[in-house]
Amino acid sequence: MADQVSFLTGIAEDVSTEARDAHGNSESDLLLPSSGIKLRRELGLIDTLSFTVGIIIGSGIFTSPGAVLAYAGSVGEGLLSWVAAGVLALLSVLLFAELGASIPVASGSGAYFKIAFGDAWSFAFVWIMFFAIFPGSVNLISVSFAQYLVAAISSIDLEPGELSGDVRVKYIAILCIVILTLCNCAGVRVGAMVQNVLGVCKMALVSLIVILGTIFFCRDSSVLKENFTEPFNGSSLPGFGPSMVAALWAFCGWGDIVFLAEEIKNPEKNIPRASFGAIAIVTFTYLVVNVSYIAVIPYSEVESSLVVAMDTARAVLGPSGGRLTAVLVAVSLLGTVNAVIMCGGRYLYGSAKTGEAHRWLGHVSVRTGAPTIALLAQGAWCVFLLFLFSDFLQILNYFGTASFFIYGLSAVAHIELRRKLPDLHRPYKVPYHPFASVVVVCTCMYMIVSTVVNDPIHSAYAFLFMILAFPIYYLVVKEWNTRANLDKILPLLDP
Repeated sequence: MADQVSFLTGIAEDVSTEARDAHGNSESDLLLPSSGIKLRRELGLIDTLSFTVGIIIGSGIFTSPGAVLAYAGSVGEGLLSWVAAGVLALLSVLLFAELGASIPVASGSGAYFKIAFGDAWSFAFVWIMFFAIFPGSVNLISVSFAQYLVAAISSIDLEPGELSGDVRVKYIAILCIVILTLCNCAGVRVGAMVQNVLGVCKMALVSLIVILGTIFFCRDSSVLKENFTEPFNGSSLPGFGPSMVAALWAFCGWGDIVFLAEEIKNPEKNIPRASFGAIAIVTFTYLVVNVSYIAVIPYSEVESSLVVAMDTARAVLGPSGGRLTAVLVAVSLLGTVNAVIMCGGRYLYGSAKTGEAHRWLGHVSVRTGAPTIALLAQGAWCVFLLFLFSDFLQILNYFGTASFFIYGLSAVAHIELRRKLPDLHRPYKVPYHPFASVVVVCTCMYMIVSTVVNDPIHSAYAFLFMILAFPIYYLVVKEWNTRANLDKILPLLDP
């Protein structure tokens, strides 16, 4: 271990060399051999910020406020749950900002696990991400997009949840995945442009909800006054944890910015800036939107609603308002799908370059500069699973805790890397170490335990699936895979 730490420390000294050319590329750009094609650094601060906000704001803020209030028992505790979730997300973002700025590689946590824990853990990361987390995210969000779209264009009033068995939903979801995958294959600039346009539509929806709440309040302030007459009446201390958990799910995706690290201009500065800015924007947005909901709808109706955004629009504008909101929610979800697909191809590309995925997944298109094979492989897997399993979306719920397992393990890796590589050049360092790491680990453990208590059978399936990565690695992958040396994880000077 001492020799390995010395070796890594020596590499870290190379990393601290920050000479850059006129295009903003560091001499320490990594992973690809000098004869290979590198991902292009074409994402500025605004692009990175738009991507991060886009991947976080999905369907959660439009559907989950009811569950947050139901667990909390009061309006005041419900809003505090959103604030607490934002603080916890910020603490996690601090860790990823440090890791992403100091080790800016596309494989993200896979690289951190490889350095901190070894090759097997890095492979386990790829296994969980490819087979569970990313297809789960892409398929669940694309199906939600299709449900809202069909509900908006249907000749009769339908709730999105009533369309789970509709064949139109499946094929629209598949078409969504195919089109957005091809858009991202056209290059990072095309993917970023699509994300920026969809991000504007997402913020238009948020603005609409706030405007509707303001209009309704000016017309009739009785609902808001009633909801805030005794804001903490009925509060439940045991319910605060589950309420915060329900809110925290709406912040998922906060660490995915690291998968674009090799395509972000000046990542040492822009990753921390975009990370902090995104969480601030998202937390403020969530609070304002929740206040808008309870300015229009009585508390008892909000806590039982699964489509609170549509209910708010209906209360102010009538049935046509519900349809308009359904369209805007669908567009918002489309932006989230694009962001997930965009970063999903990058982690797979990065993992191929470090030996945890097949080498051909590390191919970069000469024409577009995009990791096309990784993107196509991810898209094909998502489409295959949607075709193959009619109950696939239920199966994916078994792996819901996998994302918090990765987040928690990333926090542990942060502690281990601080110990192993004390001299690594860190453009940003999390203050009061290891406070943030410990809080994130404890939060993720709480999230996982809560899920196990509520659904022990499906949680057991999820853990068995994750554990399966290790025998597969030692019995199969370690034997045939020509793995990259550890030094390909960290930036090295180009010859």
